[in-house]
Amino acid sequence: MRIHRHFAQGLARNLLALGLLAGVGPLAAVDVPNRNSPVEERAMRDARAAIAASQWTQAVALLEAHVRVYPEDADAFNLLGYSLRQSGQRAVSQAAYERALQIDPAHRGAHEYMGELMLTLGRRDRALFYLGELERLCGTSCPEYLQLKRAVDGANAAPAKRW
Repeated sequence: MRIHRHFAQGLARNLLALGLLAGVGPLAAVDVPNRNSPVEERAMRDARAAIAASQWTQAVALLEAHVRVYPEDADAFNLLGYSLRQSGQRAVSQAAYERALQIDPAHRGAHEYMGELMLTLGRRDRALFYLGELERLCGTSCPEYLQLKRAVDGANAAPAKRW
């Protein structure tokens, strides 16, 4: 029973700190800092801008610098994998996606992009594996599942015969 009392006291302290027991909304009671530092935010913003402009070399350089400083940023590794894949560096791209999934096994974007990479490598079986992972993680209506499903279906479509 002592464990339960200790847990309840800790929970009450945390809820009070958040303002939930006092009837005050959590944001009004506690100034919750942004997860990322301004430098980290700027680096990711710049990398996303380079990706949007299809400037793959610049995006890769920005993201490689970013992950050296923030080696646990799954989003950055996912974007690095995407940028590398778009620049034709498939093997390195795969390693970046694998790192993103190592950090966050439920990273839907990394599952989607890894599945797309597998299709480009002719590994439909592996693409289907990642599609299955997305279905397990978010069902069949999340954007990542739908995008990979379209890619898999497109890869399955045989070209029409011309007689």
